[in-house]
Amino acid sequence: MMLGIAPIAVNSLPFIAIAIGLVMLAWSRWRGAFLPAMAVASILVTLSWTRPIDVLALGLSLIPPYIAVRFVWGRTNFKSSSLISLLVVWEVLLFIYLRKYEWAGGLAWLDHPIAVVGLSYMLFRVIHLLVEAPSLGHLPFSSLRYSTYILAFWTLLSGPIQRYEAFCKGLDSVGRPETEDILAASHRGVNGLIKAFLIAPVFLKASNLEALGAPGADWLDFAIIFYCYPIYLYLNFSGYTDFMIAIARLCGVKTLPENFNHPYIARNLLDFWGRWHISFGVWIRTYVFTPISTGLIRRAPPSAHNVLLAMIVVTTFLIVGAWHGTTLNFLIFGLLHAAGILTTGAYGRLLKALLDRDARKAFERHPLVHGVSVLLCFHYVAATILLFPNSVPDLIAAFGGFASS
Repeated sequence: MMLGIAPIAVNSLPFIAIAIGLVMLAWSRWRGAFLPAMAVASILVTLSWTRPIDVLALGLSLIPPYIAVRFVWGRTNFKSSSLISLLVVWEVLLFIYLRKYEWAGGLAWLDHPIAVVGLSYMLFRVIHLLVEAPSLGHLPFSSLRYSTYILAFWTLLSGPIQRYEAFCKGLDSVGRPETEDILAASHRGVNGLIKAFLIAPVFLKASNLEALGAPGADWLDFAIIFYCYPIYLYLNFSGYTDFMIAIARLCGVKTLPENFNHPYIARNLLDFWGRWHISFGVWIRTYVFTPISTGLIRRAPPSAHNVLLAMIVVTTFLIVGAWHGTTLNFLIFGLLHAAGILTTGAYGRLLKALLDRDARKAFERHPLVHGVSVLLCFHYVAATILLFPNSVPDLIAAFGGFASS
């Protein structure tokens, strides 16, 4: 790596030392130096994962947007969208190149470790700034703030996705929290580390498909594999988020958004995406689904609205799938969730046609109906999440071989 040191991972001593150092600075009388210290820490974590060529790639991704954002910052009368559109296209194409999507064609990919170092989250923050810059003139902006916002070490690797307004508001509140808040944040941080790095790996090891091919494999082995990876993914991701939010709150920053709200008790896929990776869902709705649906449906006749809406849902979830990973598995994941969302919508329209509002609410709230809905939704989500660590042929071979044995 560029610095000649091991990547600074979340569960490493260097990362813990950086976090403790920033907390101590936030609590001290020198808290005014928190922003530059945060910038140095974030750049250090980023560089620990990269080589010189990766830094060049980061420069190509981050410097042109900074120049554009600097130019349009606060210019509410800025009319031309061609510059912003061009840069958004540039960012997306560069992202696809660096992530090495297998479905993008037989190009001669270079090996860029930066592709796994939060590139997705950088892209989200950059696009947010490009789109919103003209309306953010009431907030301070500088190269220091830009680099710290984009590379913030507590959102670099796995989010959550923070808006620039929240980032600035958080900096304004840096300081020593109340004792009650310190205890709550510390408790959450410790729980997050335990969830992500002690409990979650147990479920990851148990989710290995090879167990189904072992002699004497039975339905218990099937159930363990089916349920363990979704549990691992939730514990790992939510535990990481808990730890990052805890560090921020110990520094007095309360504006990192929540990312999870008991997603596995969702009653349908619409509900699930309001509970799972919440900051990502809000970003996709704000910058993908809403602009596309508003623009297309406004121009289309009413008779075409349902078909267009279905196409937009599919497009949106193909993007959701592609964001999660580079293989065809993730596109299939997106298509399955689009199908689930469309089915949920059709089911809702059917209930609306058959029952009046009060009867429909009573039906949906019935304990049996609600319980069955939660079970169906969880198992559908769990089945699709198995596409993350496994290829479709491997899943078919493993489960098909087990069923026929």
